[in-house]
Amino acid sequence: MKPSPSSEGRQLTLWPAQKPTTWAEIPAVRFELPPTELSLGASLNCGQAFRWVPSTDGAWTGVVWDRAIRLRRSGDFVELRSYPSLPDPEAWFSAYFRLDVDLKALYSQFQRAHPYLAEAISLFPGLRVLGQPPMEVILSYALSVNNSVPRISRAIEVLSRRFGHHIATLDGVSYHAFPRLEVLAGLNLPDPDLTAETGAGWRLENLKRVAGALLARGEGWLTGLRARPYEDAWAELMTLPGIGPKIADCVCLFGLRFDEAVPVDTHIWALARELFGPVISARTLTPAAYRLVSRLYREKFGSFAGWAQEYLYHWRRVKLGRVG
Repeated sequence: MKPSPSSEGRQLTLWPAQKPTTWAEIPAVRFELPPTELSLGASLNCGQAFRWVPSTDGAWTGVVWDRAIRLRRSGDFVELRSYPSLPDPEAWFSAYFRLDVDLKALYSQFQRAHPYLAEAISLFPGLRVLGQPPMEVILSYALSVNNSVPRISRAIEVLSRRFGHHIATLDGVSYHAFPRLEVLAGLNLPDPDLTAETGAGWRLENLKRVAGALLARGEGWLTGLRARPYEDAWAELMTLPGIGPKIADCVCLFGLRFDEAVPVDTHIWALARELFGPVISARTLTPAAYRLVSRLYREKFGSFAGWAQEYLYHWRRVKLGRVG
């Protein structure tokens, strides 16, 4: 379903000479899209993005690469405000929330596939895999090794506040862009103060190595992987230092739009043993076991196995009380 922006969206290019200080000063665009087609809460709080924060009025605010964004649902409409303004708000909204994917058709397929997935859909209708900037995805997930979602979010916010440019201060909250690649590649490490503030530990070195390798490959290398087959793109990502199979699949799914990519973490590994039983003989998630589990998910859930993975991942996190 395509969103229908209100005429209010035409005001987005009419900015005052100075930065706004409140979200209310920023013109809004409204999109008609029912909650069953897009759940902001489920989509933004299911562990695939790290910079979204809920507000008491039901809105979600955050930064997507270098823009501060505010989203709020009102009935069948979603209100979008952004600073700096988006050249094409409708295109951004559709791309970020992957509105090219027909959820009703997907649910019809998934609900027959397994009771766990049917339950996940009933609990989180409108959950969508996001179409994030691939550079933001890979740099964020470079901090994710043996880490939790809250700690990853904390590290990214600290790094953005210290090394990203200031976008604006809105309603008393300062928003900073994700640090540029060359800045992260040039981090002066070890830095005990930065390590303590971010809580990222050795992962900062991992982030620096990944940023340096991406810088060496040149502009366009990462986005160019979209034109390659999934297996080729996944293998290319694995050539980067510090990028293992799970992070490569996260980049493929959340950044490069390979819907068949299945990131296998502890939740998906545990579920795989229940879903596929004796087919999985390995007791630990070895590289061979990882590839087997990914293949089994694709065989069972089809070309949108990555979406099935996200529903099952979020379902298990909620069951275990790991969300929040």
